[in-house]
Amino acid sequence: MTSVELLDKKTQLKLRAESLIKNAELETRELNEEESSEWDSIMNQISEIEKELEQIKEKLNKETNSRAMKNFSLLKAINDVANNRQMDERSQEMVNAGIAEMRKAGLSYSGQIVLPIEERDIQATVATNGQEVVAEDKLNILEPLRANLVLVEAGANYMTGLVGNVSIPVYNGSNVGWAGEIDAAANGGGSFSEVVLEPKRITAYIDVSKQFLLQDSASAEALIRADIVRAISNKLEETILGNATGNAKQPAGLLYGATALKDTTYKTIVGLMQTLEEKNVSGDIKYIVSPSAKATLKTATKDAGSGAFIMQDGEIDGVPALTTSACKGIVLGNFADYVIGQWGAIDLTVDPYSQATNGKVRLVVNAYFDAKPRRADAFVAKTLPTAA
Repeated sequence: MTSVELLDKKTQLKLRAESLIKNAELETRELNEEESSEWDSIMNQISEIEKELEQIKEKLNKETNSRAMKNFSLLKAINDVANNRQMDERSQEMVNAGIAEMRKAGLSYSGQIVLPIEERDIQATVATNGQEVVAEDKLNILEPLRANLVLVEAGANYMTGLVGNVSIPVYNGSNVGWAGEIDAAANGGGSFSEVVLEPKRITAYIDVSKQFLLQDSASAEALIRADIVRAISNKLEETILGNATGNAKQPAGLLYGATALKDTTYKTIVGLMQTLEEKNVSGDIKYIVSPSAKATLKTATKDAGSGAFIMQDGEIDGVPALTTSACKGIVLGNFADYVIGQWGAIDLTVDPYSQATNGKVRLVVNAYFDAKPRRADAFVAKTLPTAA
């Protein structure tokens, strides 16, 4: 039935219900059993009609929303800011959601555009044919960011929506030993320590041509979002898989203090796994290697006779091996024992001046992360021999 037919039926049912009450009042009595049964039936029918009308209304609203509202456009928001124009309501709602994430995390922001990093339904009220409707949009930067990290592919834990400094408990094993028949039992409980993650600012920039900002296509929008994700993920992995020392501004690289391999023979590479096993490291062990390490190991034979190579079919001696240019050597370990923390939103500063003579707008990206191993001995890191 159409909404008009449903409304007409609802009106007829109401009139019948009113007549039942009116007749009983005229006769100064209550509804008899038959009338009460009919009354209940009418009320049930009216309730079902109201449900159907509400469903029709919701369907019409969704159809109206999809016609009336464009998806949130990051390109348009950047272009508006670069040209000193006020962002539309859609963009402002998105920014407000990002600001809320920053405040929740206890962080400040300086950019004109603040993008919520987690998937959100963003609502904005717009006028359509004289009526105000609420349109929804989704911005999801988190999943592309996760997917872009080799570390997450290797099994690293990725924690989002953090607030303040976060202490991650680390269990150091149980105290189990032998005792005589009548000796007191030793405490079998293990000890706990903790790894503290603190928000540290990652900053990067992207130069975008003014002509590109004028594009109005899904592919252009996807490209600028991907560039922002890539800028963050590249910086994050270059740090984590690098050799820099940790300090208040950045986490330590897994290759910090790493020594060079004696050589790249099969025996030496197998010795890396031996080191982990001697420390009782188990789980989903993986390698992350640099492109140069990959090239070296793919051309290094296990022995003189078999013709088998140390790295082949994406594995090093049967252990999965991932490759990224962010890595400065070879890292082997249980990456489930590595934690990456993220706070707040993406703070985007639109700078239309520093590259103006080149016809470009500079986007300065700021985000807050920290990363640490829960168990330092769960990893073995080496650089290539200088002669390799």
